[in-house]
Amino acid sequence: MSVTSIESASPAEPRSEFLDLVQTRLRVAALLSAVMIVGYFGFMALFAFNKPLLGSLITPYLSLAMLLGPALILTPVVLCTIYVVWTNHVYDPAVRKLHC
Repeated sequence: MSVTSIESASPAEPRSEFLDLVQTRLRVAALLSAVMIVGYFGFMALFAFNKPLLGSLITPYLSLAMLLGPALILTPVVLCTIYVVWTNHVYDPAVRKLHC
């Protein structure tokens, strides 16, 4: 290759489909992260500012804190599952389509 052919080669322009896919993935990741952050800080705020509410009994021997604590622990598992299912059904096929 000559120097002139290298200099005249223009960089590949970003494809709008790729940018849309990147923006969609970032939106999904931000939404799932926001759900986790709101859940965690909401629980911590209740724990810090409204302990009597968390101590209130829903049924005998089951307080609201005992219900929300394990739910908060399982939330990342559920969010991760949602992300993996979305990735396998939406994101990966779109990436494969862009490669072809």
